[in-house]
Amino acid sequence: MTDAAELSVESGFGIYVHFPWCLRKCPYCDFLSVAREPGTLPHEAYADALLAELERRGMPAGPNAAGPGSIFFGGGTPSLWQPGALGRVLRRLCDAAPAPVEEITVECNPSSLNYDTARALLDQGVNRLSIGVQGLDPGRLAFLGRWHSPEEALKALRDALRAGLPRVSADLIFGVQGQTAAAAAEEASILAAEGITHLSAYALTIEAGTQFGQLQRQGKLPLLTEDAVAECYLAVESALEDAGFDHYEISNYAREGHRAAHNLGYWRGRDYLGLGVGAWGTVTDAAGKVRYRNTVVPERYLQPGAWQDASLSDAGSGGLVREWERIPPETALSERIMLGLRLSEGIDVDAQAAQLGVVAWPENRRKARDKRLQRGDLLQLGRRLRIAPEAWLRADGIIGELM
Repeated sequence: MTDAAELSVESGFGIYVHFPWCLRKCPYCDFLSVAREPGTLPHEAYADALLAELERRGMPAGPNAAGPGSIFFGGGTPSLWQPGALGRVLRRLCDAAPAPVEEITVECNPSSLNYDTARALLDQGVNRLSIGVQGLDPGRLAFLGRWHSPEEALKALRDALRAGLPRVSADLIFGVQGQTAAAAAEEASILAAEGITHLSAYALTIEAGTQFGQLQRQGKLPLLTEDAVAECYLAVESALEDAGFDHYEISNYAREGHRAAHNLGYWRGRDYLGLGVGAWGTVTDAAGKVRYRNTVVPERYLQPGAWQDASLSDAGSGGLVREWERIPPETALSERIMLGLRLSEGIDVDAQAAQLGVVAWPENRRKARDKRLQRGDLLQLGRRLRIAPEAWLRADGIIGELM
């Protein structure tokens, strides 16, 4: 079922605000995060810098006239940010929007979220929290480098719900060494029973630039076999579907009306304005799609007056924009196929190609599609192409052939 928040994504764009600081770096994490003591965080100065960037960039125009449908504060650990400073940024973003923003999410760690913080975020206008539970087994949490205990994770969820947040999501990592499929299913069932409205369940993935990546290269990282990870995936899926959750994206489950509107924007190829240290953004201007990334150096971003005359496209010059590229239409279509096929609804490739002005089915893509349709890995439902649910475990290979 499509709710109001999902509908707002169809004609608008998203806003992503990156808060780059954490208490410490988790060994599996490849997102931009900088370890820093809580008492030294530049709460108000960072809000000032974000507002300066917003003033310099302005709101996306062109096909985004409907304004933002979602705002997402990610990190790092945004729950370390003082709610008043975060709220100052949020109010300015909402004031600049032509219509009310339906979904406003803040990512939280259990170690920095309690009832008072959740209530303060709600009072600032936040209506959705995404809480990084990651697991409910002490040994696996320690392996993942998490600071919180299972009890603290569950308390954070309960505090968010008791504070009155209408939409609460939990993140869960499965496929960790020593975990059985039954244990993975039990963790998912426990989280669902707490009353959350959404759950993101990810297999442990080893990224090259992380501490886990280094340990893997040295042969020192214990991992489950691919078959064992697949068994955990299927067990989590079964447990959550039994609990009334819709498996609407390869790694995401939601109760009716509670799909993540912001992430749906990514998967459906919508624009998003990125703000903050290391933030990525993808927007449409008069010449087409542009992707950019801000500087990853907090000290540079925080310099007073830095954004006043900053170039928004001069990447590589030591300025505030680290990367900038124009996205060719063919590349944009490949990316939309990659993301759209992650959704249970699939993607209308012909419509996307027409919008971008490119050929939908060059010979190599057509042959790959026909082969996968014949095998039953792909399904053609009207105009939409989707991966068969039983083939989601092979999604990466299927998508790779179609890009």
